[in-house]
This record gives sequence, structure tokens and C-alpha cells, in this order.
Amino acid sequence: MKGPAEIVKKLALLQIGFISLVSEKVEEMIKELEERGKLSEEEGKKFLEDLKKVLISKKEEIAKEVEKAVREMNLVTREEFEELKREVESLRAQLEEIKASIDKGNEGP
Repeated sequence: MKGPAEIVKKLALLQIGFISLVSEKVEEMIKELEERGKLSEEEGKKFLEDLKKVLISKKEEIAKEVEKAVREMNLVTREEFEELKREVESLRAQLEEIKASIDKGNEGP
């Protein structure tokens, strides 16, 4: 069974994919209306610009909602994971230095 984070991620990707598909279909419809003379090129461009602003806003809303859901699930973010990874690597290096120092001290004169 998939975890909640994976489900949230897939739902977000589905929503973003849907938004992209709608955008493409609307662009096709506008081009067709322009070709038929039912819509001027300027009106089509204006409509597309407005639509793109709305879609960008929706994508940002989805991203914020996904981020919020992940936080509520108490999952580690990629940034937090990378920071922990760096800390572990630093501690490993320090441990190796301590081991080397101890080994060197045990060798004696």
C-alpha cells in the first residue's frame, strides 16, 4: 500500500497535469476561433494571458497545499533530509579523525 505522502504527491501531479491539459485545449480552441474569424488575434492573446495567470496561480495553490499536507504528516522535507545527511557526513569525518588520533596514540613511541 502506498503511503499518504505518495498519494498526496500523485494527486497534486494529477491536478497539475489536468491544468496543463486544459490550457492546451483552450489554446487549440482559441486558434480555431481565430481562424474562423469569431475571435480576433488580440482577443485570443488577451484571453490566453488571463488564463495563464489563473493557471499559474492554481499551480502555486496546489504546491502550497501539497507542502502543507506533507508538513501535517510530519514528513521530512528534501531540504531537511539533505541537511541531516551533511551533518552525518561531518560527524563521520570527525569520528574518523578521532579514531585516527586514538590509533596513533596507541602505537606509542
